Amino acid sequence: MRNIKLTIEYDGTNYSGWQIQPDSPTIQGALEAAVRMIIAYKISSDNTPSDLSYDGIHGASRTDAGVHAFAHVATFKTDSLIPVDGLRRGLNSILPGDIAVKDAALVPADFDARRHSKGKTYLYKVLTGPTRSPVYRNRCWYLRESLDLELMQEGAKLLVGEKDFSSFRASGCGAKHPIREVTSFTVEAGDDGFIEFTVRGTAFLRHMVRIMVGTLVELGKGKVTINEFKDIIEAKKRTAAPYTAPPQGLFLMKTEY
Repeated sequence: MRNIKLTIEYDGTNYSGWQIQPDSPTIQGALEAAVRMIIAYKISSDNTPSDLSYDGIHGASRTDAGVHAFAHVATFKTDSLIPVDGLRRGLNSILPGDIAVKDAALVPADFDARRHSKGKTYLYKVLTGPTRSPVYRNRCWYLRESLDLELMQEGAKLLVGEKDFSSFRASGCGAKHPIREVTSFTVEAGDDGFIEFTVRGTAFLRHMVRIMVGTLVELGKGKVTINEFKDIIEAKKRTAAPYTAPPQGLFLMKTEY
């Protein structure tokens, strides 16, 4: 069987996240349906249709409802002989307008999109100012109040490194341990009131990026001091950081191998 790697871009607004759920639209579900339409059948040696061998879509990340992606990587194995670029074009002709396969490639049989990832980069966008943006309403977190950029930058630096991120781990997280490594975390003022939080790490816990951003925003509002922020990190318990940024401002930007 061939192992096919897909790089996918999507607007997560109308989906209940990546992972297939009963009676809810998901990114994985839409991809599964499209792949099955493209390669659902093959012709056997006696020229009769038979089920095609196909093992399902396996993603590198499990993004939440409302989260977006520019480079979500997933794989599937199949014995279909359709050229990979033909698969890409065929999938894009079937998928809804808010999901697109940017690239398709053959990879070794043992390649695993999740286990072999070396790192991921996420972007979170916050818009501040007196007026909300209807255009970006599903692509940022809007806040009327101004935020202290330098204080949030100071806080972001404290999150860099390998450490116990239990304070930034959602309840119900299935990870075996809370130790993760954040290799970089920047907070920059963009155009027209946007503030961009860009974080790269080798792996992330459930809701970890959103909880870190939510806590940094509390710091930027002046509701948490820098010493209290340090205490939240050191507490190593979820109740220490009850601030979770909403999903619509989060983008999976890059998956590294």
